[in-house]
Amino acid sequence: MSPGKYLLLALAGILAGALNSLAGGGGFVTLPTLMFTGSTPILANTTGTVAVWPGILSSLFAYRRHLIGRSYPLVSYTTLAVIGSTLGACLLLMTSNRFFLAVLPYLLLMATLLFAFGGRVTAWALSHKSESGEEFPAVISYSLLFLIAVYGGYFGGGMGIMTLALLAVMGMKNVHEMNALKSLLTMMINGVAVVVFLATGKMDWIPGLVMMGGAVVGGYSTGRFSQYVPQIWLRRFIIAIASGMTLYYFLHSRG
Repeated sequence: MSPGKYLLLALAGILAGALNSLAGGGGFVTLPTLMFTGSTPILANTTGTVAVWPGILSSLFAYRRHLIGRSYPLVSYTTLAVIGSTLGACLLLMTSNRFFLAVLPYLLLMATLLFAFGGRVTAWALSHKSESGEEFPAVISYSLLFLIAVYGGYFGGGMGIMTLALLAVMGMKNVHEMNALKSLLTMMINGVAVVVFLATGKMDWIPGLVMMGGAVVGGYSTGRFSQYVPQIWLRRFIIAIASGMTLYYFLHSRG
């Protein structure tokens, strides 16, 4: 691999770590960069998941105080997250590169739409819950959480937004507690996937470590400058990247 590609991987890691720290969407950078530098589609997906996981762990650390002493059933939630993510990761490993490349544009499209309209979805969920006043059936909420975990283990784009919307309709109203629980669940889902991918050798080590180093730098340093970045500009930037990648892979899958 040329020095230029190593530099590209490091810069992509820095950008992905920064985006995940501020608003999410780092996967829109890691996946195409790893594919461009030579990783196969599935290996790019698994390697990107491993590379950005330390940043997800750090975000959970920042929210840890909002998890202490809360009454929601963490054991049930985390159990569903572990089982679902394991299933999703195993499904990914049984998928051929050809099939994954064929469904990738649709996965990216769904993740892009979730990122673009996720705030409205969560707001609708909150308003619907407050207006109805009815308890959301546990069997439905647990089933949806399980499906989100399966999706997270397989691909994961937009998983955080899905989780926030689900927590809203389940009755949570405190945004900080919702983000804390979302961070815990996404950390568990991605963490299980990371273990499966490493145990089965689905890690492109050198590119992955270069990207991981960049992601740690980007995620750590971004907190210092985040107050100077208008969120609307950042969201538009991520949506532009995501839309471009989605369009590219739709065209590429038909080429």
